Amino acid sequence: MGRDEDSVLELHAETPTLSAPFKMFQNLREYRHLLRHFISRDLKTRYPGSIIGWGWSIAEPLALTVTFYILFAILSDSTDPYRPFNILVGILAWTFFSRTFSGGTTSLQRNSGLIQRIYFPREIFLFSGAGFQLVQMLLSMIVLIPLLYHYDLIPTMQITLLPSRSIAHWNAWPWIGILHQHRSNPCSGHGTYVTVALRIGFYLTPVFYNLDMITQSRIPAEYSDIYLYTNPMATYLTMIRCAFTGEPLGISNEHLVVTISSTILIFLLGSMFFMRKERKAVKNI
Repeated sequence: MGRDEDSVLELHAETPTLSAPFKMFQNLREYRHLLRHFISRDLKTRYPGSIIGWGWSIAEPLALTVTFYILFAILSDSTDPYRPFNILVGILAWTFFSRTFSGGTTSLQRNSGLIQRIYFPREIFLFSGAGFQLVQMLLSMIVLIPLLYHYDLIPTMQITLLPSRSIAHWNAWPWIGILHQHRSNPCSGHGTYVTVALRIGFYLTPVFYNLDMITQSRIPAEYSDIYLYTNPMATYLTMIRCAFTGEPLGISNEHLVVTISSTILIFLLGSMFFMRKERKAVKNI
C-alpha cells in the first residue's frame, strides 16, 4: 500500500513555494465537483431528510444563549438593547469558527482511508469541511429571524458580505493546525491542545458580550490595541453583529487593515507550507 501511494505521489511534481496559493485555488476549481460532493455528503449525514436534524443543530446555541442571558442579567449591568440577539449571533459565529478550526487540524487523519486509496488534492478535505460548516451556520441563522422581527431590526447592506466575512474569519486559523499536522500522530495529544485553546479563546473573545465591554471598561485603554491585534476573531465577530444591527463598528480602520492583512498572511504562509509538506503529512497519518 505504501509503495502504491508513493508511486502515485511521484507523478505530481512538488509545487514551488511562492505559487502554492495559486496552485491550491487551481486545484479547487478543477475539483469543484468533488468539493460539492463532499459538502453534500456531510449535509445529508447531518440532516438525514428530516427537520429533526436541523432542530438538534440549533438546540445547543439556543440553550447557551439562554444560559448566558440569565448569567448576564444577574452579574452585569450592561444596557445592551439587543443582548439575546447579540449573544446568539456570537455563539453561532464562534461555533462555525471552532468546528472548522478543529476539523481542519485533523482533516487528513479523518480521511486517511480515502487518501491511501486514491490521489486528489488533499486541501479538498479542508475546504469541504469549511463549506459544510458555512452552510450549516447559514441554516442555523434562520432562528435569528424572530429576534430580528422582535427588535424591529433591518439588516444593513453589509449583510451581503456575511459569507465573505465568515470565510475570512475562518480562513487563517485551520492553517495553523495544518502547520502542525505534518509532524503529528494520532497519539500526540494535539486534539487536547486544540480543545484547550478554543475553550480559552471562547472566553477571551466577545462571544457572549460586546466588544466595548472589553475595550472601553475591562482593560486599560493602552492595552485595547494589543487585544485587537492579537485577537482577530473579536474584529470579525463584531463585524458580523453590526451587519445585522446596523450599530457603529467601533473599530478603527487601522485595526481592520491589520486584521485582514494578518488573515491573508497566515493563509498564504499556511497554504505554502501545506503544499510543500503535503507528502510528509500523508505519510504520518
